[in-house]
Amino acid sequence: MSLYIRMGLYLVFGVLAGQELVIFDQETGIVSFKVDDLLIIGTALIGYFATFLSSRVSKAKGGAT
Repeated sequence: MSLYIRMGLYLVFGVLAGQELVIFDQETGIVSFKVDDLLIIGTALIGYFATFLSSRVSKAKGGAT
């Protein structure tokens, strides 16, 4: 289970850094987030994890994914 969590976090932080949704100000040491854009990414991530979870449930019940 921890492998799935770690892989999910790699995806999340890679997307955040790649889309410049997380900004680090070196002078003040403050990390800030663009909330409006994060909501869009959050919706996509929920869809990603929902499809992954549904495939795991299906497989556990004996179905092929």
